[in-house]
Amino acid sequence: MTDSAYFRFPHLHGDLVTFVAEDDVWLAPIEGGRAWRVSADQVPPMFPRISPDGTQLAWTSTRDGTSEVHVAGIDGGPSRRLTNWGSPTNWGSRATKVGGWTPGGDVLALTSAGASSTRHRFAYAVPTDGGPSTRLPYGLVGDIGFGPDGQVVTATAYGIDPAWWKRYRGGTAGKLWVDTEGAGEFRRILPELTASLTAPMWVGGRIAFLSDHDGVGSVYSVLPDGTDLRRHTDQPFYARVASTDGSRVVYQHAGDLWLLDGLDTADAAPRRLDLRLGGPRATRQPHPVSASANLDDVAPDHTGRASAVCVRGTVHWLTHRDGPARALAARPGVRARLPLVLRESGQVGWVTDADGEDALEFAPVNGIELGGVPRRLAVGQLGRVLEVRASPDGRRVAVASHDGRLLLVEVESGEVREVTRSANGEVAGLAFSPDSAWLAWAHPGPHPLRHIRMANTTDLSIVDVTPVRFADFDPVFTVDGKHLAFLSVRSFDPVYDAHVFDLSFPTGCRPCLVPLAALTPSPFDPLRQGRPVGDEDEEPKSTGDAGKGKDEDAGPPATVVDLDGLADRVVVFPVPAARYSALLAAKGGVLWLREPLTGTLGDGLAKPGDEPPRAVLERFDLTKRRTEELVDGVDEVWVSGDGKRIVVRDGGALRVLPADSKVSGDDDPADTTKIDLTRIRVTVDPPAEWRQSYAETGRLMRDHYWRADMGGLDWAGVLDRYRPLLDRLGSHDDLVDLLWEVQGELGTSHAYVVPPGRWTDPARRHGLLGADLVRDDAGVWRIATVIPGETSDPNARSPLAAPGVAVRAGDALLAVNGRPVDTTTGPAALLAGTAGKPVELTVLPAAGGEPRHVVVVPLADEEQLRYHAWVAGRRAHVHERSDGKVGYLHVPDMTAVGWAQLHRDLRLELQREALVVDVRDNRGGHTSQLVIEKLARRIVGWDRIRGHRDAASYPQDAPRGPIVAVADEYSASDGDVVTAAIKAMGIGPVVGTRTWGGVVGIDSRYSLVDGTEVTQPRYALWLEGQGWGVENHGVDPDVEVVVSPRDWAAGADPQLDTAVRMALEALAERPAASAPEVPSVS
Repeated sequence: MTDSAYFRFPHLHGDLVTFVAEDDVWLAPIEGGRAWRVSADQVPPMFPRISPDGTQLAWTSTRDGTSEVHVAGIDGGPSRRLTNWGSPTNWGSRATKVGGWTPGGDVLALTSAGASSTRHRFAYAVPTDGGPSTRLPYGLVGDIGFGPDGQVVTATAYGIDPAWWKRYRGGTAGKLWVDTEGAGEFRRILPELTASLTAPMWVGGRIAFLSDHDGVGSVYSVLPDGTDLRRHTDQPFYARVASTDGSRVVYQHAGDLWLLDGLDTADAAPRRLDLRLGGPRATRQPHPVSASANLDDVAPDHTGRASAVCVRGTVHWLTHRDGPARALAARPGVRARLPLVLRESGQVGWVTDADGEDALEFAPVNGIELGGVPRRLAVGQLGRVLEVRASPDGRRVAVASHDGRLLLVEVESGEVREVTRSANGEVAGLAFSPDSAWLAWAHPGPHPLRHIRMANTTDLSIVDVTPVRFADFDPVFTVDGKHLAFLSVRSFDPVYDAHVFDLSFPTGCRPCLVPLAALTPSPFDPLRQGRPVGDEDEEPKSTGDAGKGKDEDAGPPATVVDLDGLADRVVVFPVPAARYSALLAAKGGVLWLREPLTGTLGDGLAKPGDEPPRAVLERFDLTKRRTEELVDGVDEVWVSGDGKRIVVRDGGALRVLPADSKVSGDDDPADTTKIDLTRIRVTVDPPAEWRQSYAETGRLMRDHYWRADMGGLDWAGVLDRYRPLLDRLGSHDDLVDLLWEVQGELGTSHAYVVPPGRWTDPARRHGLLGADLVRDDAGVWRIATVIPGETSDPNARSPLAAPGVAVRAGDALLAVNGRPVDTTTGPAALLAGTAGKPVELTVLPAAGGEPRHVVVVPLADEEQLRYHAWVAGRRAHVHERSDGKVGYLHVPDMTAVGWAQLHRDLRLELQREALVVDVRDNRGGHTSQLVIEKLARRIVGWDRIRGHRDAASYPQDAPRGPIVAVADEYSASDGDVVTAAIKAMGIGPVVGTRTWGGVVGIDSRYSLVDGTEVTQPRYALWLEGQGWGVENHGVDPDVEVVVSPRDWAAGADPQLDTAVRMALEALAERPAASAPEVPSVS
């Protein structure tokens, strides 16, 4: 392995090889030497492919925000964008890829643009003049290889690079289909190989491909009839992204490019291409980043005059008004996080991974002397630190660890004491009493329950404040030390559902309070002497006060705890039940965030694109016993040590406000301060940051993977084996690819790496009309199909079907915003930047007459619109084939989207005699158990109502007759689970193909220092009838029905047709339940 660049996505032609490095496309001599750039976008491109005549180079780029096809001349010059599909970029894979070139000289593009699901990727021939693309008749494809005489080999769409989930054997594994005559008659080859077969290539008279059926991804080949299987590479790392020029094969292997000069003999050895990049490698150079865009955490000091601010893994001491920003921890390649201030000790602490494991570091707020280093404690003793809290006296730091431990670290000695260890997950919500004598936290019980506990910080004796019965969380001691407040989901006031007969508890949370001493009265109860009439501010300060007047300098108030009857002293704040979070103690009371009660999807907002309501910061005054709104619209809040001031975060902005009153525009500006974050200067050293991110990713997986033994894998050895590649990375996208491949060694689902979203200039947001367009023989672009909208989904509006627009199929589109439509490229290029904006279209009606000028608002994404049209088409097909006897429901995922879709037509479709439940293309989630409850209902009675023709079943929304489920290889995650549950509960047979096979779930809780999300498969699922076997296998259907490329080309759906036939057959044997007639009077 040489010290060079990280080469990816190779292709070759003649004496040239193209590849991707440092977020650009390059060319280099095939025999080695210095490469030169073809693109200079500094945006991750993919799959560059040289044209058969060697004059052009095509690739996929997201330069303009969406995944599109670009082309440039081999000899140089600017690139041109060929497509304007507006296809979204998915976090797992980009929606469009260049697959090569067609025999006719067009770019071969594989895309889900214009499809009803991002998992449906079709092949298109894209002319290099920008003319209309043509869909090729191969069905869903992941890759295509063309033979010299019209032959075609396809691999089914797998979705991700096989190296990202190594040794995958689930239902989505790529399968090879071959058409040896080029007549559209495909036959599957190598069905005995359960591994994913990808990158099919026609090389001479053989078909080459990638597979890991022998354990490691390698290049193999067979004859076109699937015989004479040969292995051509045998290397320690996966062979990846292979391509061919028809006689040679080039592929990516651990950052290098390797070449097979032919497949004539099984023992032909590959050779590494000796390439080097020219230029300064700018993507590896240090660069400044914005503090507001990279703000992590804040810890105010005792008085609210300054804060320890964490930005992009560095810690700075920042005075709130004026003053410099002082770097306390800013070492390249080290991540500092979770800052804390040791009150008035003049010390700041934080969590560091400087020694390769989490530890605590401390430094004076005035900075470290030149040549000095922070004081570091408890290296390797803390696990993954989730939360820290400093005691008010600055002597101790409480630590919540990933492994369920609650620790106390003595700041002076460094001693680490274990307070407790949870057997059901992590403790949370750490809080010290004002005198530092007690530590409170929320302790997990059976999910989702939590209860509040306290420990004496001297002898570590523990007392239960509340029993394990509700979800109690966020404990805090009031500033006077007399009470412990917490939030609790213990309000049971159900709300009737608007659509179906159901009840839920959407606002079940209440703030609660416990008087710690037996003789301390509840602040909400009547007083013996009554309360004053008039100015309440003159009332003697007692409960909840911050300790004023003559006792102000007497030290912190002592917290007296009477253990007897403690749990019985819990009282509820006199405020409405709501969704509360982030409880904090402040001067004279407590603060909390009241979260708005809104729909998960945002469909209930006034109109699409509206900003949803945000959390409101409220203060409850314990003396006046009333709530006051302090800030409307806030992300996070921190309180100063004395409880008198708060720091409020709104996006990337910080403000300092009083903790006891709302600041209005007429108030003294001294009461509020906008913190100038531009004083913080942070410079990122990419290679150092990538090394830290790599190490942290490895630790997170080690500490959270569902099996402590890592499934027998030497995880430390895996990290060591790939670590040398870090020195070769040329961009963050390279790091993402490397992390995917490393985590892929576990051979487990849901091991994801999701880079932070990239901002797209609104001027480049492509507008879509929700229609299919064609160019006629005269060069006029016409509307072929207007996709109908779905009025119950605001994301599925049809722009051309809007009131007053009335554009019809056959109408000609002449101009966009006054600019004529080009006869070659059509209107798509004119719609750049128009998503969500009014656009004038000039339309010539097909029926004749004068051109019309209509105003439409294009969509940014058509997927939901096309999805609803697809569902409507499937439902109509089922109704037609069954004479209306069989209903149809499709569930696209197991999240709020799928739950909404299930209920759109649930009531009508359940009225039919039988039901087909389609979970194909189900993207997973967590609601399968809710769906199963609906499907498993059984009618045991009927309600007859005078004046109503139709009787109502008991229970409601119950299937009347047989159910047949349809699943396929894209039924994934919770889609696997729902398929297995349908079988286990005997709800009905499953038709289709084996499902994805990924049921070790995640919680997506961790992000790296730059915001990249990394996931750890944590939650393994055992299922009746399947055991542990769904993972990396899937759920087998009861009746297998494969959709061939020919079926796709013909628009046939044999899986759905089989399901309808089986439903009708079951209905003939077991008629649907029906209401009995009302008995006559005898």
